Amino acid sequence: MNKYTLRAVLAMILCALLAWSAPAHALNLFGFGGDGIEESAIEDDGMLRVYLKSLSDPENLTLTLAGVYTVEHDAGFRFDRDTEIVLSDGGDAIYLCVGGLTLDMGSSLTLTRQAGGNDENGMYIAESERNNLYAGDLTVTRNEGGGLRPVLTIRMEDYLCGVVAYEMSDSWPLEALKAQAVAARTYAMQRKWSAGDRDYDLVDTTADQVYKGLNADYTNVLQAVEDTEGVVGTYNGGFATCYYTASNGGTVALPSDVWSGSGDYGYLARRDDPYDLANPNSMVSSLHVSRACEGSPKLKAMLLDAADAALADMGYEDVRIEEILSITPAEEKIEGSRMYTKLRFSLKLSRSEMVYMAAEGDLGMPMDATDSPAANQALFSIDYLRRLRLLAPFELVPVRMDIADPVEVELDVYGQIKDELDLGLNGSDYELVSVLEEGDGYTIQLRRFGHGVGMSQRGAQRMAGVEDMDWIEILRFYYPGMTLEQIDWAYPELEELSALPDSVGRARPDPTPTPTPAPLPELEAGEYYAVVQLGDASSTLNLRQAPTTQSQVVAQLKNGRRLIVCGAADDGGWVQARTAEYEGYCKLEYLKAE
Repeated sequence: MNKYTLRAVLAMILCALLAWSAPAHALNLFGFGGDGIEESAIEDDGMLRVYLKSLSDPENLTLTLAGVYTVEHDAGFRFDRDTEIVLSDGGDAIYLCVGGLTLDMGSSLTLTRQAGGNDENGMYIAESERNNLYAGDLTVTRNEGGGLRPVLTIRMEDYLCGVVAYEMSDSWPLEALKAQAVAARTYAMQRKWSAGDRDYDLVDTTADQVYKGLNADYTNVLQAVEDTEGVVGTYNGGFATCYYTASNGGTVALPSDVWSGSGDYGYLARRDDPYDLANPNSMVSSLHVSRACEGSPKLKAMLLDAADAALADMGYEDVRIEEILSITPAEEKIEGSRMYTKLRFSLKLSRSEMVYMAAEGDLGMPMDATDSPAANQALFSIDYLRRLRLLAPFELVPVRMDIADPVEVELDVYGQIKDELDLGLNGSDYELVSVLEEGDGYTIQLRRFGHGVGMSQRGAQRMAGVEDMDWIEILRFYYPGMTLEQIDWAYPELEELSALPDSVGRARPDPTPTPTPAPLPELEAGEYYAVVQLGDASSTLNLRQAPTTQSQVVAQLKNGRRLIVCGAADDGGWVQARTAEYEGYCKLEYLKAE
C-alpha cells in the first residue's frame, strides 16, 4: 500500500469518526485530501498592486490591448481590443498617442479593464522582457525626475501564474510548483497587508518576487495555481513571511542568521535539509587540492603566508608545505547556523638548514671494517685526526629538514576562500563551507545559492520528484509552525462597457492636435530627403535611439512625414535619419526617397 492510499484510508476513517461524533461543519477542515486546510476568516478582495520596476521607469510604454479598456471607467474614452497605445513622458505631462492623435493626460492615468467576451483580457507591454499577457489595470504616473512609473493592479491568482513560472520552471514536478504557489501567495499577502501608504504592494523583481506576466503555454504552473487557489500560510493571527531560496546548501537558515533586525519567526526552524543536499542540481562551488597542496597556486600562497606568520619567531628559512594533514571548518558565525567563518589547516612543513657534510669526492667517514667495536673506534679516531690536518674536512650545504610538530593556520572563509579563490555563489556572505577528504587530497565546497531562509526550491524539487512527497508535506518541512488556510477572494467584478454611465470622454481633456513639423534643414554630404511610407495611413514609424527594436523610441513619425536619411543602410536594414527636432534610427523599408 503506497503512502497516498494509506493516507486516504486514514482520512476516511477519521472523517467517519468525526461524522459520528462532531458537527457537520467540522468536516470542512479536511479539504485538499484530508490534510487540514482550514477555511479562513480573512476577508480580502484578492487584488494586488505590482510596481513594474523591471521596466526601469521608461520614457515610453508601448501597449497592445488584448481586451477592451477605458480610461478610469469612462465609456467615452474607450479602446477596443488590438489597439496599440504609446504612452510617453512629455516633460511636463504624460502623452497618449493612438490612431494619429496625441492626448495630454496630465501627470497620471489608469487604463481600466472592462468585461469582454474573450478568455484573454489584458495587455502586452513591448518594453517588458517577454511577450506575455499582463492581465490587469495599469496606472501610469510621471515621475518628477522624468520617466513613467507603471503599477499593475491584478487578481492574486493571475499574478501567481506570472510568478511561479519564473521562480521555478513549468517542467518541475507539480507538487513542487504547488508549494511554490502557496509560498508566493503568502508572501504577496504579507507584503500587501504591510504596504502602508505606498501606492503599490510589491515589485516585480527579486527585491520581492519575479513577475513576468502570463504565458498560457505553462500548463503545469496554471494547474498548480488553480489546485491551491486561495491557500495561504498564517502564524499568530497574521500572514507568515514565506521566504524561499534557490538552494540552502543543506541547512535551512533562520532570518537572524543572515539579516539584522528582529521579528516573530516562530513558524521557521533551523534544520538540516537532506533533500537540498541530495539534489544534483543544487549549486556548489568547489576547489580540489592534493595533499601536497597542488591544484591551486593561490591557496598554496595564502597558506605559506599564514605559516610564515605562525613561525615568525623561529627564524626558519624557506618554509615549504610537505602535506596537508587536515582541513576543518571552524568558528560558526552564529552557533548552530553551520555558517563557518574559518577553515583550519593542519600542515606538515619543512624548512631549509645549512649543515656540514662531507666534501665532494671525499669518501667520508670510514665504514666499520672489523667485527671489533674497539677496532672500529680506533679507525674513526684516525680518520678524525686526518680530517683535522686537511683544514677543510667538511662542506657547508643546505638540506631540507621536517619541522617536528604540525603547524595549524586559519584562512577566512568569506574574505579569502570565497573572494580570493573566486568560489562565491552570492554577493552577500551566506554560503556554507564543507570539506571532503578524498584519497588524493581534499575538496573545499561552498554551497547555498541565495539567503537559505525558508523553502529551498531545489529541496522542494527533490522532495516532489524523487521522494514522492506532496506540496503540503513540503510546506510543513520548511515552515513547520505555519497554519494553512484557504481564503475565498472577493474579487471585484469587471464591468460591461454597456453598464458604464453615458460619457463623451470626461475623464480627460480634449485631444491636443499634433503640432506642425518644423521645416527640414539643408542636406549635408551623403544625405537625401525621404518620406515615411506605411501600409496603414493611421500608423506611425518609430524613430529609435539605436538601430534595434529594443532601443528607446525617440519619436513617432506619421505616415507621409518628410525626413532626412543620413547615409546607407546597415546589414540589418537600419538607417540613421533626422528631422528638425529629432535624430535616430529606423528601417529603410518604411521610407521612400524623394
